[in-house]
Amino acid sequence: MAILHRLVVAAIPLVPRAVVARVARRYIAGETLEEAVAAARALREEKCDTTVDVLGEFITTMDQAGATAEDYLRTVRALRDGGVTVNVSVKLTAFGLLLDAEACARLVERVVREAAAAGGFVRVDMEDAPCTDRTLAIHDGLRAKGLPVGVVLQARLHRTPRDAARLAAEGASVRLCKGIYLEPPSIAHTGREEIRAAFLENLAILLDGKGRVAIATHDDVLVEAAERMLREKRIPRERYEFQMLLGVLPGLRRSLVAKGHPLRVYVPYGTSWYAYSTRRLRENPEVAGNIVRALFRRGS
Repeated sequence: MAILHRLVVAAIPLVPRAVVARVARRYIAGETLEEAVAAARALREEKCDTTVDVLGEFITTMDQAGATAEDYLRTVRALRDGGVTVNVSVKLTAFGLLLDAEACARLVERVVREAAAAGGFVRVDMEDAPCTDRTLAIHDGLRAKGLPVGVVLQARLHRTPRDAARLAAEGASVRLCKGIYLEPPSIAHTGREEIRAAFLENLAILLDGKGRVAIATHDDVLVEAAERMLREKRIPRERYEFQMLLGVLPGLRRSLVAKGHPLRVYVPYGTSWYAYSTRRLRENPEVAGNIVRALFRRGS
């Protein structure tokens, strides 16, 4: 079955868009802000926190970057007015990071200040390796102003233990994930077990620090190892949370919540759902099985 899933992943560009849309409904709140707020409310009933993301990245004009910022400002206000805790995730390439880093920083700061006024928080997502230094610089600049921001580190990168040690010592809020971008072996671990080992190494560094740690993984091996580490290090609930993607392994999500672990769900929405969905399908071959089933349903 794993071979079949890999074949489906390779053939994703040939899959009808309608089929991808059918599968994507599980992993995306919808195209509208109203749907995102409704999804966040529903997850709150399941005792889950949320972080909302407006889909879109790697824009090509600063006008698009400005539009992204306006979308986020509306999102922050809608969450506040809807009685949902304001917590959003931003990708800096959607704010023009690769076009004008200074303008990008100003736009993101507008969003962060709006979130701060609502008692909220902004997570600065990490993208591919060429963006790492610029992303950390913008995060550090916002945090130096006392604004409520956190950042993401990718365990697969060789540089991450150094970044993790610095941020942990500073008490920064860090989300640790495996990393979805396929980087060359010269700068990144590429084997499954290597990446798992790197994840746990970096998790230990972060938990030994002073900041809040978000453990973002759907890998049951890493979840079990993280639970052991939390017990052994006697980490209080206030210092960590697990994070998962909307629609991915809801059974594992419910299990973690039932055990009393803080858990936050990443809730993406917007019209740029196709690129997000195909990327998630490529990085999660098991999810490709949903494509196979959707194709058969379509055929029948």
